[in-house]
Amino acid sequence: MEQRGRMPKRKRRESLMLTSMMDMFTIILVFLLKMYSAEGSVLTNADNLVLPNSISKKKPKEVSLQVAVTGDMILVDNQPVAPTEDARRIPNDEPNPIVAKLEEKLAGCYAQEQEMVKMGALNQIMGKVVVQMDKNIEFDVLFKVMNTCGSVGYNKMNFAVMEREGGL
Repeated sequence: MEQRGRMPKRKRRESLMLTSMMDMFTIILVFLLKMYSAEGSVLTNADNLVLPNSISKKKPKEVSLQVAVTGDMILVDNQPVAPTEDARRIPNDEPNPIVAKLEEKLAGCYAQEQEMVKMGALNQIMGKVVVQMDKNIEFDVLFKVMNTCGSVGYNKMNFAVMEREGGL
């Protein structure tokens, strides 16, 4: 039997469903951004900073806040906060030495962490800080910076060092 009057079926041209692909890429992008932000920031050395050598093999897990002290400047997250000379001017016999400008900046950072806890972005206030100190900085300056960090609430301090090759 011959069928008349019917046109042969034309092959439909298949095309990509862009809407579905865009949805898929958006989900992947959100996932990757979420994973990246959950890992914390990468530790970067401040300019003009020579870290002390160490045999420690421990790598920093998460960096939430960085305090760097160079020969001439104290920095928080690579932003200049106070001259290092401010810490040197505080008398060594001061019972509670605080670097005022550093304390002000750290208090602002701590308030941001508190706000993030209220919004639900963090479970709890971390209170972590990574201190990068030039190897030629005096211990008195280190002590005053550490005391300032602790007075604000950043009591979990880690120190950035350069890994020495070959151990001792």
